[in-house]
Amino acid sequence: LGSTLVHETPEMYEKVVGPYIKGIVEGNSLGWIKNVIEVKKEKERLILDSPQFIVNIDTKWRTHPPPLTTPREEWYGHSSVEDLYCLGIVKEEGIASLRDLTGEHIPLLRNIQEEGLEAIEKVYGVGSDQIRCFVHYHPQFYHFHVHFTRLENEVGSTVERGHLLVDIIQNLELDTTFYQKRTLTYKLKKLTPLHNLIESSLTQKKEEMN
Repeated sequence: LGSTLVHETPEMYEKVVGPYIKGIVEGNSLGWIKNVIEVKKEKERLILDSPQFIVNIDTKWRTHPPPLTTPREEWYGHSSVEDLYCLGIVKEEGIASLRDLTGEHIPLLRNIQEEGLEAIEKVYGVGSDQIRCFVHYHPQFYHFHVHFTRLENEVGSTVERGHLLVDIIQNLELDTTFYQKRTLTYKLKKLTPLHNLIESSLTQKKEEMN
């Protein structure tokens, strides 16, 4: 089959996954994110611009009325809100993924959740009790971002990838280095660069033990 379940230990992250992510971040493949954050691109999709982060309409929300041609007052209560999908992207650099979060990020995470949900309710008329707020590990791109989806929209919310933001905050309140210590389990496509690196590392480890 095309995927496998990976149990990523802190040691595996430090030796294999962390360097892999660092290579991507330092490879200048994320320049487009800066343009979105600075509202040089996708301005028509922006619904909140705060000092710490932005919230915009995710491109996966395909039923959203055309942002360039539909007046914003018509977005409120629109029939497409059952497919609601927005994205909160932090402006701070250096947070590539869930693994980088520590206790010092709790205020930022709270602000993203509270202000993001408020903005969505103001623009679309959808209450916070109808919105799923979560993070992917591994994410689609390695610059920290948060997903906001309507409960009816289950795209991207599979249990082996999604982590509810409210749970992330509580985990960091219990242990400020929670995500540096724990094993993270996720689904990974076989034969991808990351999968190949992990398999090679595990094979080498087995050989060293024999």
